[in-house]
Amino acid sequence: MDHRAFTRTMRILESRYPVEDWARGMTPFEILISTILSQSTTVANERRGLNDLRLRVGAITPKRLAETPQEEIAKAIWHAGLAKQKAPRIRGVAKALLDGHGDRLERILGLPTERAREELMALRGVGPKTADVVLAMAGGHPTFAVDTHIARIARRWNLVRQSDYESIRAALERWTPPAKRKPWHLAIIAHGRTLCKARNPRCAECPVRRDCDWYQRKRPREQRTRRVPRRSDKGLRAP
Repeated sequence: MDHRAFTRTMRILESRYPVEDWARGMTPFEILISTILSQSTTVANERRGLNDLRLRVGAITPKRLAETPQEEIAKAIWHAGLAKQKAPRIRGVAKALLDGHGDRLERILGLPTERAREELMALRGVGPKTADVVLAMAGGHPTFAVDTHIARIARRWNLVRQSDYESIRAALERWTPPAKRKPWHLAIIAHGRTLCKARNPRCAECPVRRDCDWYQRKRPREQRTRRVPRRSDKGLRAP
């Protein structure tokens, strides 16, 4: 897929999947905690974990979570999976962002993008994807976060030769105007969940299959398979 095909494809997907901003109405800190909870789980489980955490501690703030015992956090978020791993990350992040000079996370998000990214990734439990999601969804930074759906589709579109996170992110940011990075990020995720699934992708329904390298490679194989005649039993029976 070349740059022109990518732009055409993304315009179609943006039209097909209107932006659903899941972070609307959430504080930056809630977005950060939500993103940590989303690691290695489904959207439904992440949402249930976040809601249960809110019910247990009240407002999700650095102070509340820093003061909540790790075991209590783990009990609250167990629906999100990996609770024993995520609970210390959440409490550690809360303690790191809690200081006597106001909201440290807000100050981080007010920094230039690369500096803010470095500051977020310096927090234990915050990797590149979590940092990029928070920067885009909470701070309005022009980052292009890469999740499993985006990584899979980027490979199918042959956008990158290497499949590591930074290579995919760099390729998408290079080809995407800054103002479009957030909506296109959300559109690709919606496409991956709806049609371009990991198993049994629904290519026949895909509105962008003509520009999809993976589909163009797959289609000739399917056509050859359909042309292979079925073996007939005629003439094989004993007289």
